[in-house]
This record gives sequence, structure tokens and C-alpha cells, in this order.
Amino acid sequence: MSADLPTRFDEDLRARSRNSIGWTLTRFLSDQLFSFIVFVILARLLTRADIGAFAIMAVTAEAFRIIATAGLVQTIARQRELSPAFLDTIYRSQQAFSFLSALLIVALAQPIAGWMGAPDIALPLAVMSLALPISSFGATHMALRLREFGHRTTALRSVVGGLVGGGCAVAAAFAGLGLWSLVIQRLVTEIVGVILSRTSYDWSPGWQFDWAILRANLMLNASLIYVQLAFLATVRVQEMAIGAGIGLAAVGVYRTAWRTVELIGRGAIQPFTQVAVQTLARVKDEPAELRRAYRWMISRASALSFPALVGFGALAPIAIPTVFGAKWDEAGQLAQIFAFMAVPFTLNFFASPSLSVLGASRSLISLSTTQLVLGVILTLIALPYGLFAVAFSYVGRAYLTLPMQILLLRRASGIRPIDTFRAVGAPLVASSLMGVALAFAMRLLDPQMERGTLLLVLTAAGALFYGLALLALSAAWRDRLLFLSRHIRKGRI
Repeated sequence: MSADLPTRFDEDLRARSRNSIGWTLTRFLSDQLFSFIVFVILARLLTRADIGAFAIMAVTAEAFRIIATAGLVQTIARQRELSPAFLDTIYRSQQAFSFLSALLIVALAQPIAGWMGAPDIALPLAVMSLALPISSFGATHMALRLREFGHRTTALRSVVGGLVGGGCAVAAAFAGLGLWSLVIQRLVTEIVGVILSRTSYDWSPGWQFDWAILRANLMLNASLIYVQLAFLATVRVQEMAIGAGIGLAAVGVYRTAWRTVELIGRGAIQPFTQVAVQTLARVKDEPAELRRAYRWMISRASALSFPALVGFGALAPIAIPTVFGAKWDEAGQLAQIFAFMAVPFTLNFFASPSLSVLGASRSLISLSTTQLVLGVILTLIALPYGLFAVAFSYVGRAYLTLPMQILLLRRASGIRPIDTFRAVGAPLVASSLMGVALAFAMRLLDPQMERGTLLLVLTAAGALFYGLALLALSAAWRDRLLFLSRHIRKGRI
């Protein structure tokens, strides 16, 4: 099995990337929208402690998922030729690691619950560990499909899995199952995902296991595993610290605020970053083409992520209590702090896959270690001062490490800082102006207006303001609009 990999960011690769981004965007918009709806329903039905408990469980599960995959599935996108022995080794190894990781979670469930002072989470955590071996039965099939830019398949898989899993979770919550409804959602979603993954790609795993292939890839991926764990810890160490130092209800507030911002940010950015791995891998040996592909993707991602995060940040004190209920009012204020993450959030999502594709493992290790150590230090300093201090420390850490991230990317790829800022400059200025305009508008509009109506009016006004500002500031975006309108008139879109 082999693939003819182009080495230029030409019209063919651009078209394939654009098509994959379109399907991935469809997937994320539908997936994130449904995930958001389910999250809203569950947040209204469950207690803040339930949400906080699941956040702690999710950190544990995600850490062991990284260990279980061992970066093996990602090698399918990088490998030029896929032999039966290579695929069988990847598939069987990941299965073995997944089962071992599930057993470790079961063994550690009680100690983790004791550390958090929440003995009731031990059994749900142990049961949720089954998601790891379940997912291992379909991960290789989906990686093979994605290698061929089959992002339409992932869209279908994600939407169906979200619908079925989310529906089961809501039904369980209405039945009064509490925290278990979230465990049920995770397991059902994984089962549906495996079924659709295995039917998406016509490949049957065999038993041509090769220890030499496994050893080579584990050595190659050791840095990737460390980096993924470090990045996870950087993002979630605050929740663990809050759980141990303040309590699970406080974790629930913090997680609800961050989860809402994360849903919006990921929905805008990940359709591009998921395709970026496939695209950048094909042009990594030609620096000029690599820079073109990087700028092309990051400019479009920032045009969506910046206004989404800045706009939400301006409206969060109204939006979160309106959508989630009055008990989450504090989360709305926290989300306003997290919205300042727009720039580092977007750039970080592209820096990591770019450095990974370029084989810059040392740079990734340096970056992730710095982010983790600084994050832990700032979190521990801020923790005695409460949730808002922890949120400010997280945002501050992101901006303190941003220059290092940009410089490491330049060293590995030749992408200059000015290239990055030219690509994101217009969306950044336009979204900043929109944020200021929304802040003034919130003060000018009738405070007696119904909250839902006020939110819709401000959202529409912000979107219109941003669109006009972006077109006024950027000739490139005006050209893109004209190009799009011509294609629409000709019936090509």
C-alpha cells in the first residue's frame, strides 16, 4: 500500500485541503453545536459537583488515552509506504496498550478519588476506562481514511456518534443517573465511532506483527507522547489543583467556563489544524511551499477563531447565565477572562502540528516543558486567591510562552514571526474593534430588555461589525469575497 504524495502546495493540494477543511468544518460545526446543546442540558440537570467530578475523570482518561495510542496512529499520516506488517503492528500494539491502560485506570481509580476527596468517582472512573480498548478497534481504520483526505467520513462519524451518545446521556440525566449519564455518553459515543470507523475503510487487520517496527516507532514517538502529556497537563492542571484545594463544585464552575470557550475555539480552529497535518506533511521538504500552506491555513482559521472568542468574551456575562442557568453566573465572568486567549489559543493549535510534521521533537519538548512548568508555578501561586486568580494565571502563562513558540517555529520551518502576524493581523484588529464596540453596546442598550433577545441582537451586530471591519482593513479578504461571489454566480459552490 503506498500513496503518491505531492510536494507542492499547488492547486490540486490546495483544492484537496479546501475540500477536507469544508467537511471537517461541517463536522465540527454540527458536532460542536450538538455537543454544546447536550452540555447545556446536562449543566442544567446536573450539579456543579457532578460536572467538576467528570472533569477530573476526563483528565485521567485523556492522559491514559495518550499513553495508550503511544503516537502510533499518527505515524500512518507520516509514513510514505504502508506495508501490511506496518499496519498490523500499529493496530495490535495500540490494542495492547489500550487494554493495559484501562487496567491501570481501574487500579488507580480509588487513590485518585481519595486524593480529590471524592470517593464516589472511583467506580464511574473505572467503568469509563473501557472507552480506551473500545476505541482501539477503529482508530487505525480512521487514520487510513484520513490519510486519503477522507474527512467527510469523520464528519459522519462524529455527528452520528454525538447524536446517539448525547441522546443517551440526556435520557440518563432525566432518569436521575447524575454523574453516570456522562460516563454513558462517553462509552456509547466510542462504540458508535468504532462501528462507523471500521465500515469507512476496507482493511482487515492481520497478525504480521513486527517488533522492529514497533521499537522504531516507539522511539520516534517517545517525544510526541511526552509532548502530548505535557500539553494536556498544562491545560488541565488547574482543574486538578482546584479540585484538591477548593473542591469539585469549584472545578465545575471553572470547567464550564473553559469548556464553553474551548468548544467555540476548537470549532473554529480544529477543522484547519486536522487538515494541516495531512497538508503540511506533503510540503515539509520545500520551505517556500510550507510557508505558503501555513499562512493560507492560519489566516483562515484566525478569521473565524478571533471574532468567535473575542465576541463570546464580550457577551459571556450575559450568555452563560442565559444559556446554562443562574447557578453558572460565576462561570460567565470566568469565561470573559479566558476569551483573552484568542491569539495564543489559535497559534498554539498550529505550532504543535507544524513542529511535529517537521520532526522538531526537541523544540516541542522545550516548548511543552516550559509551558507546563510555568503553568504549574503560576497556578500554585494563584490558587490561594481563588478561581479568578487561577484563570488570570492561565492566560498570563499563554502569553509569556507565545514568543518562544513563534521563535521555535521559525527555527524549524523558516516561517518568520512577521509571516504569522501578517496572516492574522487583519482578523486580530477587526475582532478587537468588534469587542470594544460590543462592550459599549452592552452599556447603551436597554438593560430591561429580555436577556435572550439582547444576546441575539448583540451577536448579530457583532458579526456584522466584524465582517465590515475585516473587509475595510484587508484587501486580501476583499479579493477572497469577490472570488467566492464569482464562483457562487457560476454555480461552482
